[in-house]
Amino acid sequence: MRTSVADLVRQRSMLVILIAACTTARTAFEAADNVVDADLRADLNRMIERSEGELERVSAAIKQANG
Repeated sequence: MRTSVADLVRQRSMLVILIAACTTARTAFEAADNVVDADLRADLNRMIERSEGELERVSAAIKQANG
């Protein structure tokens, strides 16, 4: 089953929001600089990287769908 362009655009929008939220949280935890926050920052970094990869995939799918 193919995903509609509208669904892809929604996915892209959610990924942009997720990346922004994770980046903002990471910045806040970097300022706190304690051991617990180091683990959380690592998790946030992985989430950002994974989401950026997915954002590239979804953006390419939108471009391909639009011809």
